[in-house]
Amino acid sequence: MEKRYLLVMKYENEVITKSFYTLKEAKITDKVENQQEWLTTIIDLEDENIEWQGEEE
Repeated sequence: MEKRYLLVMKYENEVITKSFYTLKEAKITDKVENQQEWLTTIIDLEDENIEWQGEEE
């Protein structure tokens, strides 16, 4: 099983990413980080609308 959700967190000039198997896990961490004043977004890595850059392997 591969991790499917990516949580991107930003605070001032720092950016951190964490990956999760389920959306529920990502949302729990998202809520905690928002309480610590981080800006966050959750990305579904299997979303067909994502435009990936670079070479495909």
